[in-house]
Amino acid sequence: MVAINVTTNLSTVTKALDAFGKNQMPFAMSQALNDAAFEVRKDTIERVWPRSITQRNPAFMKAMLMPIRGDNRATKRRLRSIVQNHPTGTRHKDYLQRLAVGGIKRPNGNNIAIPANDMPTRAKGGVTIGNRPRNILNKPKVFKNRLPNGQEFIARRRTKKRYPLQMLYLLEPDGQVKKQFPFYEEAEKVGQRAFAQNFRKRFAQAKRTARRR
Repeated sequence: MVAINVTTNLSTVTKALDAFGKNQMPFAMSQALNDAAFEVRKDTIERVWPRSITQRNPAFMKAMLMPIRGDNRATKRRLRSIVQNHPTGTRHKDYLQRLAVGGIKRPNGNNIAIPANDMPTRAKGGVTIGNRPRNILNKPKVFKNRLPNGQEFIARRRTKKRYPLQMLYLLEPDGQVKKQFPFYEEAEKVGQRAFAQNFRKRFAQAKRTARRR
């Protein structure tokens, strides 16, 4: 989750404004904050996420990020707009956080399957669905075993003979996940730029459409 806030001292910013302009400042800021949040969400879905991973499901990140509405929208009394993980995607929260900051991946079962040297991968990385551990174990000549040092593995016999073998997966109790999804860094840059670009327009619009008392 990233929150875009206005922390500037309003009294300092509005010294040169008349009373009418000061009254419109919070509303203009809230609108500019929401503009920034919309742009952060859109940029994450369309640019940052697809460039960070091998994207198998183009709709995944759009479904994961909540729309900018309800409590996620800024108001003139709550100058904060939020881009965050959707509650229905809670099971993916730890996965996305690890990709964003790095960390240790824990298995759902006993082990994590790490592709070994002989496992074919796609041009952009990753294995095909048919070559995932559960699926590949159903193929002929593929089996799971353990090395003398206790290391578990999944391998395939190249021929009818016992050897040679193709080493497909190493099975580990956990795995180090490298940081590869720069969500926070990109969100901060896009959010700050979008707020700066939209605030002047929103402030002028607020003054133009408001009624003077």
